[in-house]
Amino acid sequence: MLGRVLGAFARLIPPPCGWHLVVVDNGSTDETPGVLAAYAGRMALTVLSEPRPGKFRALNRAIPHLSGELTVVTDDDVLPEPDWLVRLALAAERQTRANLFGGTILPEWPEPPPSWLRPDAVDFGVLYALLRRPAGACDHGGIYGPNMAVRSSVFAAGARFDESIGPNADDPRYPMGGETEFVVRLRQAGHVAWFVPEACVRHIVRREQLTEAWILQRAWRNGLGTGVSYPPDWVLASMAGGGGLARRMAVARAGSVLARGLPASALRLRLLYRERWLAGMAEAVRRRAPDRVPVLSGPALAAAHER
Repeated sequence: MLGRVLGAFARLIPPPCGWHLVVVDNGSTDETPGVLAAYAGRMALTVLSEPRPGKFRALNRAIPHLSGELTVVTDDDVLPEPDWLVRLALAAERQTRANLFGGTILPEWPEPPPSWLRPDAVDFGVLYALLRRPAGACDHGGIYGPNMAVRSSVFAAGARFDESIGPNADDPRYPMGGETEFVVRLRQAGHVAWFVPEACVRHIVRREQLTEAWILQRAWRNGLGTGVSYPPDWVLASMAGGGGLARRMAVARAGSVLARGLPASALRLRLLYRERWLAGMAEAVRRRAPDRVPVLSGPALAAAHER
């Protein structure tokens, strides 16, 4: 898959400011170094190594090696449209008040999804990073990891990603949502986010990601990530309705027991997904309970932003 991704990057239209690619090898044990070496002559490519597992350790490892005014962050399973960087650079030039940018993300299906896997049953944004919305100012819901850009001055002021959030190969129970936590934290510090629908990438979906087992694991990780990454007042308020988290969990568990007796269907998936998501949220509340749902630590950027 990496060769396919790098091939798409090699076909990018350069923006007027130019660009270069920084890849962090996060402890690979396969043919990754050879694939990267094969593309070294086709684009300006810097390869770094971060042996400690964790996506956000890898991203933080790259930050000191960045140059230019705009940093574009993406994943190793993303196929950008040829004008992707041009669109982001133009948005950054025009939207001078914004420091964060997001763009359209469409799933690149390996095959048509099964009939029971429908976006009205589960959140395709959580599962496959599907993201479409109009141009304009946005909140954290308008920026996902496969397609985000940050003015490099934000990193120069001290911003870093929270390394306690996954993906992390050493922690099968990692919370997901590190980019969301990052954007929420920066918006709290006063930074403006802007959505650029013309800046489009396709996110490669693997066949195992169309299975119920993978989807339910993803639901739990998202519930956990939401609970540990979002501000405490939001977490508490979101669980206040419907009798609180305990009552919601009881209802969801009853629904999941019923669902497991059903054949594969959108209803079965919806009920099982809801129970797993709430179970992840309950785990997050348990982890944060000693400090009444404290916010995960991260750089304090308000003062730097004011300067």
